[in-house]
Parts: sequence; C-alpha cells; structure tokens
Amino acid sequence: MSLKIVVISDTHYSRQGDTSARRISIADTLLLRAVHRLNRFIKPDLVVLLGDLIDNGSGKKSQEERRHIMDIISKLDCRVAVIPGNHDGDIDRFYDVFPDPGEQFDVNGVRFVVFNDPEEPHYNASRTNADIQRMHAARSNYDGPLVALQHVPLFKPGTSESPYSYLNIGEAWDAFEKNDYMLSISGHWHPGDDQIARNAGRTIIAPALCEGSFPFIEVNIDGEQIVTRRHELHMPRELELVDYHVHSQYAFCSENMEMSKALHLSREMGLAGMAFTEHSGQLYYDADTFWHAGFMEKGIETIDGASNRMQNYLSDIKAVSPPAYVGLEIDCDYNGNPVVRPEDFEHIQIRVGTIHWIEELFKPEPDMDKVCEEMLGRLSRFFACGIQTLAHPFRVFRNNGASISPILTAKLVALLKAENVAAEINFHTQETTAEFVKACVESGVKLAFGSDSHNLYEVGEFYPHLELLKECEYGYSDLPEILADFRL
Repeated sequence: MSLKIVVISDTHYSRQGDTSARRISIADTLLLRAVHRLNRFIKPDLVVLLGDLIDNGSGKKSQEERRHIMDIISKLDCRVAVIPGNHDGDIDRFYDVFPDPGEQFDVNGVRFVVFNDPEEPHYNASRTNADIQRMHAARSNYDGPLVALQHVPLFKPGTSESPYSYLNIGEAWDAFEKNDYMLSISGHWHPGDDQIARNAGRTIIAPALCEGSFPFIEVNIDGEQIVTRRHELHMPRELELVDYHVHSQYAFCSENMEMSKALHLSREMGLAGMAFTEHSGQLYYDADTFWHAGFMEKGIETIDGASNRMQNYLSDIKAVSPPAYVGLEIDCDYNGNPVVRPEDFEHIQIRVGTIHWIEELFKPEPDMDKVCEEMLGRLSRFFACGIQTLAHPFRVFRNNGASISPILTAKLVALLKAENVAAEINFHTQETTAEFVKACVESGVKLAFGSDSHNLYEVGEFYPHLELLKECEYGYSDLPEILADFRL
C-alpha cells in the first residue's frame, strides 16, 4: 500500500487588500501555481484542502470568491477532498460550491475520516460526542490505516507548540489512540508542523499557503512508513535568481499578464530581478502575420501586417516600479537576422534569441540533416548580432513532433560556447533535459533561468529548474558558476 497526499491549508483568498502577513490578494495565484506544480511534477494521488480557503466567509462576495477558488481546484488531475475552516462561513453555502467528501472515504487502501468540528473561543474547537463515536465506528470491521482530517490541529498533548487545539482533546485523542489511527492531518495554525509525523504524535499540521514562503506539504505513506516533504512556492532568496523570460500584456499569447502585477509577484516569489522579454515579431506585426510566419522571409523589412507597438512596450516597462530589465525575445528570420530595428535594439538590456520556425520542418517529409543544417546556419549568424541567451533551444522540434539527434545537441552546444551565448532552461510547454544541461555545463556554456510566463502564476516558477539541476547533481553552491548573470 502506497499513497502520495498533498496537503494545502489556509489560502485565505480575498479580493480585498493584503492584511498583516497574509497575501490574501494573490492567494488565488498562489493556489493556481501549486495546482500546476502538482499536476505536472508532483502528481499526488490525493489533494486535501484543509479549510480557510477564503478570508471572509460571511462577506458580500464570499460565494463569488468560493466559486473562483473552486474553479482553480477543479483543474487538479487527482482526487480532491475539501474541508471548511473557521473563516469559510456557513457550511451549507460552502458545500454548495465545493464537493462534499462525506464522513469518510478510501484511497489506495487508506481510510480518511472527515471532521467539521464546532468552533470554540480563542480559535479552538471541540469534537462532538457523535464525532467521537464516528472515530470509533471507522475502525469497526476495518483493519487498514485510518487518517483523521480536520481544520483545527488534533495532536497528542505536549507534542506540538500549536496554541490551538480541542477543549476536549483528552477524549478526542483517546479515541484516536484506542482505534490506532495512523495519522492526524490538520491546518489552522499558520506556521504548521510537518515533523511530528516522525514521532509518537503521528500528527501533521499543514502551514498556511498564504504566508511566508507559501508552503504546502507532501505526505508519502508506504506501508507503516510516513515521509513528509515541505514544498515552497517562494524561491530561496539567497540564490538571487532572476527570471530572464517573462511576457507582458503585449503578447498575443498572454493569458492574464500585466507588468505591474508580474513585478509584484516576482518580489513575492523571492527573485532578485526580472526581465520583460516580449516577442519582437508580435510587437512589430499583427497576430495573423506573426502566427503564420508572414514576416520570416524578409524579416524586419516586411511591410504587410506591420503594426508597430514597440515604443509603447518600451515606455510601459520604463514606467513600472520597482524597475524591471528591458528585454526582448528576439525572433530569428529565415536569413538568420534579428527581427528588431537597430534603433530599438539599442534600448534592450536583455536579449533573448529564439527560433520558432524552420523552413525545412514545414515540408511534408523534412530531411532532418537539412533541418539541422538550416538551424545551425541561421543561429551562427543570429548569435553574432549580440544575442545573450537562446530561449527553449529545441521547442521547435517538439512542436513539430521531430526527434533531436545527439549530433545536433553536440553541435549546438559547441556553437553556444563559441559565441558565448547562454542556454535557457525552460519548462513552458516543454521539457529541458538533463542530458542537454550536463552537456552545456561540461562545455562551459552558461545556463539562464526563464519561466516564459504567459500567466501570472508562472512568474519565477523555478521549481522544475532547480529539481533538474539537482537531478544533474548540481547543488545551490554550484549556481554562481553555472548560471549566467546579465544584471546591470
């Protein structure tokens, strides 16, 4: 029997401004960031949300806020259990929006017993006689693992520093121990405590998603063994990471990007800096011309479909505060020239190059040797124009279902080294491989972190980047030597 659970608690979402340490105004973005990380990289069997999903359950907009949070939760690819907290308001209105997990449910041979305990003074709770009887009844005719789920921390007296507990904790914990519950999982106390699962207390208190490093807890149950891992949406500030690839409201492919909000999030996520790097082709041409590569033959000299928004883009970046680096994701035309006017190029601090289209790949039966020859030939001319980083080096192959040969990888790494161009680690709709990263580092090619954000939740989301470097056996102490630094 094995089971991977993720526990998220105390999002405290509100459309109002932040209060004290709670980042309630971005709590929906934090939750969305967590959901995407879970779906793509952590892949739990069960996600448990342990209450205080919204900050004011009795407010005028509370039902609207509940529905908004439920829209995000519904994106999860696994089973979900949602339990209300003391901030969530009326339980009936709560379960009008969120799925009711019932009194108990089973997942992978583990039985979860759900409690919605009455609130008591000083943010404590009590467990009713009926619910204590349910604690006993859950063990009847069942000899598998039992896990108690509730909002207020349920723990053995003396095993946690949490100031919140149950007025009748002696009776409740006695029922827990007599029925040999494997684990108690709670929220409510914002600092949380995920270490108790390793001692006789058998308790996990999930920290608040809306505070500090924006954490949640992964719990792995394998037989009688329980292993916890703390995840944080915030990046380690001491690493001084910079997101060199963030899009803006000017992108045709933007989902909700706004410069001021992206900058705010970059600071909240612990970044040392951020660059807006909009598609140059999207700033110079209309959407139809861009998406159909109508400017690629003549490059910046193309007249049809011209729609110059470059000056507005540059002005908007310079107007935001705190300042962001002024950048472009510069398209490479079919002749290897940058799709940017010289007078605009002078204002660009971060020059991220990209190759989105390869002519030979458009053919019904492309010759892969010619594809590689075309790509490397164009890039050799392109890099000489002052490109600092190559964005998502092999995405054009993934988009066309083409394989990447080891010979191409080796030649591209050699070209990057010769031209002193960094290689971007990028996980937006693609995967950067460990083989490519190792080849770059071993050859002395610097790496650059880019989120390629088209949605605010992606800004500075470098969890997969750091996990990839860990897979390659590079630690935090190696980053100064591995990563490019274009800060001015």
